[in-house]
Amino acid sequence: MNSFDVVIYGATPGGIGAALGAARQGRKTLLLEPTDHLGGMLTSGLGRTDILSREACGAVFREFADRVHAYYRERYGDDSEQVRDCNKGLFFEPSVAMRILLEMTGKENSLTIRMRAELKETRLKGRRLTGIRVQTVAGEWEIEGSAFIDGTYEGDLAKMAGVPYRLGREPRDVWNEEYAGKLYMNFDEPKEVYPGSTGEGDERIQAYNFRLCLTRNPDNFIEIARPPIYDRESYASLAADVADGRVKSIRDVLNMLSVPNGKTDCNNHHFCLCSTDLPEENTAYPDGDRETRERFVERQKHYIQGLLWFVQHDEELPEAFRKDALSYGYAADEFIEYDYFPPQLYVREARRIWGEYTFTENDARLAPGLERAPIQFDSIAIGDYPIDSHAVKKREPQGRNKALEGFLGLNWLAEAYQIPYGVIVPQAIDGLLVPVAVSATHMGFGTIRMEPCWMQLGFAAGIAADLAIALGADLRHVPIDVLQTALLDGEQRITYFEDVAWDHPARQAAEYFGTRGFFSSYTAGLDDPMPLSEAAKLIAWMRTLPGCRALPVLPATDRLLPVGIDMGPRLPMNETSPGDYWREHRVLTGTMAARWIGVASGALGISDSAGEWVDRGISKESRITRGAFMRCLYKLIREVQAGHK
Repeated sequence: MNSFDVVIYGATPGGIGAALGAARQGRKTLLLEPTDHLGGMLTSGLGRTDILSREACGAVFREFADRVHAYYRERYGDDSEQVRDCNKGLFFEPSVAMRILLEMTGKENSLTIRMRAELKETRLKGRRLTGIRVQTVAGEWEIEGSAFIDGTYEGDLAKMAGVPYRLGREPRDVWNEEYAGKLYMNFDEPKEVYPGSTGEGDERIQAYNFRLCLTRNPDNFIEIARPPIYDRESYASLAADVADGRVKSIRDVLNMLSVPNGKTDCNNHHFCLCSTDLPEENTAYPDGDRETRERFVERQKHYIQGLLWFVQHDEELPEAFRKDALSYGYAADEFIEYDYFPPQLYVREARRIWGEYTFTENDARLAPGLERAPIQFDSIAIGDYPIDSHAVKKREPQGRNKALEGFLGLNWLAEAYQIPYGVIVPQAIDGLLVPVAVSATHMGFGTIRMEPCWMQLGFAAGIAADLAIALGADLRHVPIDVLQTALLDGEQRITYFEDVAWDHPARQAAEYFGTRGFFSSYTAGLDDPMPLSEAAKLIAWMRTLPGCRALPVLPATDRLLPVGIDMGPRLPMNETSPGDYWREHRVLTGTMAARWIGVASGALGISDSAGEWVDRGISKESRITRGAFMRCLYKLIREVQAGHK
């Protein structure tokens, strides 16, 4: 029997994030991958990161992007075209992504990676997952672990362990999702919705594809060959679209997104109704056995190869169209061992577990009454990408030659949002976290399903596994405030603000308190004076935390004299009444804050003087800023947590 602290199945970005999170805490960590390919879509052609703002990513994905940026700068120079094209590390070649992930995982001495290790059986004691059996090239391997994490796109470990899950699309009214269920929407603005959009749910799965890496560089060029299985009828509608002027070039067939060194990340094109997606044919894939999945992978691969062959050679297309298409070929230095074709099928969505919380369309939209998305008290990461879904049906008359059923992009609605811990904690089974096949509706999954989100959720799962082992707690009972401070220590982001720089000294404190409802918008105002009413509410909330019940309230006066200073003569009844005084003095002063912190430290048994706190951002001669006071409160919380370990 092989024993590990943390066992992760699936070396996707989510699985790698989990492995790094656990290994960097010193846990004996095992990362298993059933194929021979590490990195999932990040190293298989998806080189244009699906995230709107670099500021919305932290921890290991931010580190990944920083390393990509550094690679291009060191190899080509700061002023090079490659550095400009990498967009500060968010755009990259597949081989560069592989290089960076191998560097990141290779640094961890407590991390073991095993490729071509296919899950065969799970072991449970009661409802707790305690072990698995995998098949490797060297034979079977029995593994036991203190914590397990499912990093697969398909949720294979969760399913085999007995976690309940869902497939397909929910009806519009089950979770009050405006755009759920059956929908015909023109992807282009103004996003017109066509008749037939009844919102009914079904078992349909959004389409998959491969993300190709093509180039026009003749010095790095492999011609595209005719596939062994070629069905011209699958693409015949394109000829009519070209003749009618709806499709003008190969760039209207493939969504070609540039990455460094003259290469492209080629995706399905939302404008073209016959592109690289293959809707309706992947229904059996999520629950299929290996043979079922392999058949579909081959079908999808041959379909895309046939599409490329058609646009380059079919004589029904204009010669100029074909000549332009022939200028594209596979990049000769990418996916060499796979005949230049990406190895990872883009499984956009498969199983979605039933977890302790279900993330819906409403969790990624503006919350009624707030100027931000809903506040999640157990936030462990943030996402920042529109809700979208690829088609679930092929071309049909209801789409009016402009829409495929189920294809949508709600880019005008989505806001940066918090992702709660409950979405990765499965119902029914203990000892397991699921940061990729998360608990979400089809609509909610439409924004979480991006690699930056998955990588950060994986990192959070790895940190949670470490804490569960350290505290002797089950994964579902890890204290949220302790998990969040550990994540912030690891540079994870758990609350998004538009006005807080990454290096602001109070950023972590603000993100922590942002999970508790103290910010109603994306503006934190950390350099503004701290309102007394807000300070009082923060202190009152802090008293609910373990070990903080003894916290005192704010002093009822800011005219308190030090011991030894004579108060008299004085006529208190002739002074401004407290009510009138506080109506005129609405912000927290440095003196008042320092006095409170001195008393609070003593009440909590923290050996720290008020004078030392002043050196950490409080000036007795001025008003204290929101950021400075929150930073001090956050430090109090951290010291209380340290005392309770």
